[in-house]
Amino acid sequence: MKKIALLTYGISLCLSLAFPSLAASIYSPIYHVNDSVVTEYELQQRIKMLQSFGTRGDLRQMATDQLIEDRLRSQAAKEAGITTNDEEILGGMEEFAARGNFSTEQLLNYFRQRGVHRETFEDFVSAGILWRNVIGARFASKVNVTDEEVDAQLNVNAISFPKTVNIAEIILPVAERGAAQTRALADRLSQTLKSSNQFSIAAKKFSKSDTAFRGGAMGWIPLGTLPAQVSSRVSALEPGQVTAPIILGSAIALYQLRGVREAKSAGEQVISVSYLNVIMPNTKSSQGGQIAAATKLMNSSDTCLDMQANTSKFAENAVTSQSLPSAQVPVRLAVEIAKLDPNESGYYVAENGGINVVMLCNRAKDLPEGAREQIRNALFGQRVGSFGAGYLQELRGDAIIIAK
Repeated sequence: MKKIALLTYGISLCLSLAFPSLAASIYSPIYHVNDSVVTEYELQQRIKMLQSFGTRGDLRQMATDQLIEDRLRSQAAKEAGITTNDEEILGGMEEFAARGNFSTEQLLNYFRQRGVHRETFEDFVSAGILWRNVIGARFASKVNVTDEEVDAQLNVNAISFPKTVNIAEIILPVAERGAAQTRALADRLSQTLKSSNQFSIAAKKFSKSDTAFRGGAMGWIPLGTLPAQVSSRVSALEPGQVTAPIILGSAIALYQLRGVREAKSAGEQVISVSYLNVIMPNTKSSQGGQIAAATKLMNSSDTCLDMQANTSKFAENAVTSQSLPSAQVPVRLAVEIAKLDPNESGYYVAENGGINVVMLCNRAKDLPEGAREQIRNALFGQRVGSFGAGYLQELRGDAIIIAK
């Protein structure tokens, strides 16, 4: 054993002497930002993170800019005496993961498979939290959101659409082909599909929605239940026409208008929805296997309570329950929810290429508890954020940034 230990030490020593710069180079500074540095290791990790998000373009330049700005954010926080802690960072990680319908552990596993280390994600989240606190402390007193402004936002969100439309869809997940190829396919289909028959054939071939097997047909849907970016495009069509490609977060969609009819009465606009979103287990099975599992879950669940009970075998935090103003539902989910009646469910392809199940629990004609405060906070955040963007540019203009 002693000989083996000596041999191991000798090999390690020889490697360190033979390649003295190998380990050092990856951790060497490549930028000085005032009194902080950015290393090649951090740059490579941020590039991998951007690749994980499906970001396109000059990733090295994007990653460099982001890391420099993160240093400036952290320096501003230090100067203001603002710090963060492990609990805040964990909460920030959970909040960020939820945007993509992940749990924190699922997102960390997704990163791990792509070579992104946990510490990299923690640093990214920490810089964001520090900056949010910096600009909040610096600019909050300059921002006031009035009740009238909240009411105005609600009025925008509650425009009545007294029509129902017969439409069909083609949903093209970006994760399947990448952003550029997906957009090219969507452009080609939008320009070449001239009839309902052609659209149906293309939907069966390309669409990854649960309507694909019936040629994308969604049937008659109240126009007001669709997200604004979809309803505005559809309402501009004549029967038989197809929309230009519409970006829906993790997918690009096309819609064909097949008929329009006036509703018997406009009624009260539905302005909030309650729903469940289920992240199916990320197994090694094919997407077809995931769809089969999703279908089994849907068939065994007659109500939202059933679905919550039936998903107990899945990963912790796989089910999220939401009650939101319609305009605040993520657009990818909103287009799925628009197809459903209460206690109906469907599946869709999520940002990471996996299968999610969504069930509509209820559509309401009043706002859920706390909705006005959510809208107020959203407006407040937008305005403080605009001040923060200007402040960051000011910091960058004053900084001493040296490339090594």
